[in-house]
Amino acid sequence: MKQVFSIPVILRCFCWMVIFGNGQNLFAQSPSLSVELTMDSIKRDFTNYKIEMKICEPKVKTNNTDWFNHDTSRIIFDSLKAADIMCDNYFESGEGIKELSDKIAFQKYNSFRYSNQLFAWEKILIYKIANYSSRAWYPEMYIVLPIRYKSFVTKINLTSLVFESGKVIYLDGKNAVQTSDALNISYSLKDEKGIDANEFLQKELLN
Repeated sequence: MKQVFSIPVILRCFCWMVIFGNGQNLFAQSPSLSVELTMDSIKRDFTNYKIEMKICEPKVKTNNTDWFNHDTSRIIFDSLKAADIMCDNYFESGEGIKELSDKIAFQKYNSFRYSNQLFAWEKILIYKIANYSSRAWYPEMYIVLPIRYKSFVTKINLTSLVFESGKVIYLDGKNAVQTSDALNISYSLKDEKGIDANEFLQKELLN
């Protein structure tokens, strides 16, 4: 038996195809930030470190008229005062990454992952690392990373972090490579030494 479709049904199907197709294109064209941070595999043995991150930005940012060029920010981030910067709250690994199963797909300790639709230029990422294995309390460690270079897609990979209680590692963000599809910021933190958190100019942002 031959099935006959009315014109309204065909039009509705066509409209859904157009809407769905445009939705897919819009998602593909969204800016994105992906982050991964891991502790040093040797130094972390038998120790659990909890890693959290928050996203900050200067209250006065550069006027952005083109998302797709590769400008370098003129903001001198390390001279900003805490009052010049606004921050969201800290969040744990995996937030922003959606799993179909609604299950946590990332280990709770010793690594951190984040991925979401976010234009990262001139954002300031602050990581808080806490020792969860010792009964004694150790002051948290922090990493501060400003994003100086503009890119529609930004990928950050920080590896081999060695815990330094009460210290801040400030990364200038210059260790970056722009490829055809993303800005890649990569650091091995094994030999990075931090300063005392109380001496950090923007120490109020760490809490």
